Amino acid sequence: MNLLWFEWKLLFRSKRLKHQFFTLIALFLLFSYQLTTSSLLQESPLFTEFFLIGMMSLFAQYAVAPLAINASFIEKQLTIPLSVFKILQTKYYFFCILSLIPFILFLPISFWNTIHILDLFSTYLFVIGFMLFGSFCCTLFSYKPFDIKSSGFANYQGMDKGNFLLPALPLFTGISFILLMFWLFNETVAVVLKTVIGLAFIATHKIWLNFIAKKIEEKRYYRLKRFREK
Repeated sequence: MNLLWFEWKLLFRSKRLKHQFFTLIALFLLFSYQLTTSSLLQESPLFTEFFLIGMMSLFAQYAVAPLAINASFIEKQLTIPLSVFKILQTKYYFFCILSLIPFILFLPISFWNTIHILDLFSTYLFVIGFMLFGSFCCTLFSYKPFDIKSSGFANYQGMDKGNFLLPALPLFTGISFILLMFWLFNETVAVVLKTVIGLAFIATHKIWLNFIAKKIEEKRYYRLKRFREK
C-alpha cells in the first residue's frame, strides 16, 4: 500500500506527468461527448471500436514515463534493497487502477447503446493485460530521463525510442489485431478475443514482470551510466 501511495505522489510530483494526466482526462471527456453526439461514430461500429481501444489504452502507454522520470529516482530504484520485481509489480497494479478512470468515464455511454458494456469491460481487460505488457517491455529500452520539475508543455526532453516510439507499437498492434477480427468476423468474436488475450496476460503478469525485472537488473550499471549522461 505504501508503494502504491508513493506511485501516486510520484505522478503529481512531476509537472510534466501531471499536465499529461489532466490532458488525458480532458481527451476522454471530449471523446465521450463526441461519441454520444456524432452520427459518424454512432453509425460506424468499426470506427467506434478503434477510438474505444485507443482512448482506453492511453494510460497504459503512460506507464512508460514513470520509469524514466528522473535519473536520481532510477538510481535509487536500482540500488536500494527492494527488488526491481516488487517495484514493477507495484507499478503494474497502480496502472491497472489508473486505467479504471477511462472505464468509468465511458461507462455512462453504454446507456446510449453506443458502446456495449461487455465490449467496454473486455477492452479494459485487454488494456491491463496486453497493453500494459507492451508498455512494460518498452521500459527495457528506456534510458532517457525526464526532469521532474520541467513543464509538460512544448517539452521534448527524454524523447527516444524507448519512451515514445516503441510504446506505440503494442498500441497499434493491439488495435490492428482487434479491428481485423472485428472486420473479418463480428463484434462478438472481437469481444471474446479481447477478453481471452487480456485475461491471459493478467494471469501471467508475475511471470513477464519477473522476466523484465531480471533484464533490468542485468543492465543495472549500463542503465545508471545512460541516465547520468547529459
